[in-house]
Amino acid sequence: MSNPLRCVVDTSVYIKYFIADPLTGKVNQLFGHLANPQTEIFVPDLFYIECANTFWKYVRARMYTAAEVQTDLATLKAFPLRVVSTADLMADAVTISLSYGISAYDGSYIALSQQVGATLLTLDGKLVKAIATSSYNVSSFNDFEVPPLESM
Repeated sequence: MSNPLRCVVDTSVYIKYFIADPLTGKVNQLFGHLANPQTEIFVPDLFYIECANTFWKYVRARMYTAAEVQTDLATLKAFPLRVVSTADLMADAVTISLSYGISAYDGSYIALSQQVGATLLTLDGKLVKAIATSSYNVSSFNDFEVPPLESM
């Protein structure tokens, strides 16, 4: 039996679960691991409003409907993600952000990754580049190999 999956996932990855993209299958495989109760996928609490804002942008661009958003928000809320309060991350997030010239939002994901000792998976190429010379555990989802799902 392999080790359960542990990671931090940002909105850029998660949104591909809902918005059709060449990476949707890989994202579905990642979230398929949530069927294993030992899987731990962490997000800061701001993750939810970031997802809602991304859906809003798709609706404004007429690429998504308001009805789809409501359905997908309910699905999002039901996912068994490990949610961490940004109140517990903000001091480290600001320090990281100021050190690397990134937003405090991005810094909160990195701070969470450091706090829980798990890789941050992102599709934000600018973030990966900005943090590349650091010791933080940030990986482009494109480069991440999702472990195969085990048969139940």
